[in-house]
Amino acid sequence: MNILHILLPIAILLISKTYSVPIDTTEYLDLPTDEIPIATTITTTTTTTTTTTLAPEVDHEWEDLVLGGPTVVNYLGLFMVHASRKDQVLTPSSDYIVNYIHNVQSLRATLIQISSAMQAAFEVAREDLVRIQNSMNQIPEHIKAGLLLIQTAPKDLLSKLLPYTLRNVKRAANEGSSVSKPTLERFVSVGLLLEEFATLISSTSSTSAENADYLIEANAYSVDMKIQWDLVVKLFKKFSERADFTQTSISNSFIEPADQVLNANGFNSQSDRLTLLQKLISATIAIDQSSHLLDMMARTYNDVSNDHMEDQITSNKAYLGLTIESVRATSQRQLWQNLLSQSVKVARLTQERHKQFAETSLSRQAEYATYLEGVLSA
Repeated sequence: MNILHILLPIAILLISKTYSVPIDTTEYLDLPTDEIPIATTITTTTTTTTTTTLAPEVDHEWEDLVLGGPTVVNYLGLFMVHASRKDQVLTPSSDYIVNYIHNVQSLRATLIQISSAMQAAFEVAREDLVRIQNSMNQIPEHIKAGLLLIQTAPKDLLSKLLPYTLRNVKRAANEGSSVSKPTLERFVSVGLLLEEFATLISSTSSTSAENADYLIEANAYSVDMKIQWDLVVKLFKKFSERADFTQTSISNSFIEPADQVLNANGFNSQSDRLTLLQKLISATIAIDQSSHLLDMMARTYNDVSNDHMEDQITSNKAYLGLTIESVRATSQRQLWQNLLSQSVKVARLTQERHKQFAETSLSRQAEYATYLEGVLSA
């Protein structure tokens, strides 16, 4: 048996294994500058929505949205300090039906409900985003396995192994897309709770001048929390949109062209293979960039959540038990200082991740261009 028939399947399986270690980028190869594909804004239309997804290299909005999480946690802490002064019955307007708040008789109990809902969303999101990262990390390796097969495998072996490799690519993309949707829905549901909370506070009437001041401040906190949570929801929409875009790009630009040639009994000549490789490599760069961006976004969010959100939202609950005004004032100052410090740290982290992404993008383009050069000159 030809040694290639033995070694090639082993190489493909090693490259394609689940959670595989990324291949050394020096292993492959640099499109001339005028041949490097320029990613553009992509509009994807489904039966219900039309979504515009920015090209990875110009999609920076997520860097600002990440700060919404630490900010809303600090605002919740400030609100709890404020609520420690007195409890408050929430009074809906006569025609309003309460859907999400469990106990309108207690502002403090509602803040605990909100805190618990946020905490649950943060914790589940962390686990789901790790799953998305694992899926995104597999995509480049499966694609490289497919390119290697198309380039070097004998036709009979190619017809057996390429469908398997394409299924692996599709599975990883589908997993990333499917995981992102329930995660987004959890954050949307917490947003509905916050929206109702703000509505009930705004409709609650004051019983005295002192109570009016208390409700004015409470209303301001509830609105600010909703605004910041909306930014978190928007971030998770970007996760979902990026996962869907990656999935669609893989299906349309990689799997479908490869399947067409395979089903047409192609790969009869080296020129057939080279034509397909040229087409797939351009698409691969964009797919690799998109999956890498989603992986980096998820990793950055989890780092921010671990450092500034999950533990703090648990410790915030103690603020409801404060009884001394000077301690309340100290706690409020500390929360504002936390927010300022966290804002600086998160900004530095996102800038560093952006720099890493830009550097990796250049390396990726050089890698695939050199790879294509080697294929064409072989």
